[in-house]
Amino acid sequence: MQERKVALIPRVVVSGAMGPKEYGLVLTDRRAIFVLESASKAGLGAALGGAIGAAIAQGVAEKRFVDYDRADPDELAGEPKNLVVPYEALEEVRLKHSLGAAKLHLAFFTPEGKRKKVEGVLVPPDEWTRSKKAAGVKPKVAAAEYARTAQVALQSALPPAVAAKAEWSL
Repeated sequence: MQERKVALIPRVVVSGAMGPKEYGLVLTDRRAIFVLESASKAGLGAALGGAIGAAIAQGVAEKRFVDYDRADPDELAGEPKNLVVPYEALEEVRLKHSLGAAKLHLAFFTPEGKRKKVEGVLVPPDEWTRSKKAAGVKPKVAAAEYARTAQVALQSALPPAVAAKAEWSL
């Protein structure tokens, strides 16, 4: 049976040793695929030091365009920079409001049995924020709406047993 795309959460920012990475989160009926869209090179700038390092780091952050409607889940999952979390490997799912932001936490086991986690902040895309602002919606309210939309997407994609034991506190 063909893997089916269920939903897209367009922007999840995950902190890393080399700076933040921005992902689009494709939810299929079998797995979550974090598709790398841009990676800050802040760690590189810090290593180079000073204003020159910061300027270089800012200039080398890459931004990719991914056509999610046409992208094949297997191709996305096969890209080494992307993160793949099969639903059957999930141990924990949390989506909660903390310190003014919606935070997503996934803990899972790799095929080798190693426990890993992905933690990110849901950041509304600029287009979402602009359209909400034009409609008279305050930024905090727009961010809360984005988080609730992401929650609905996750609940519709996850197997019922996984969604039932997830922590939803938005």
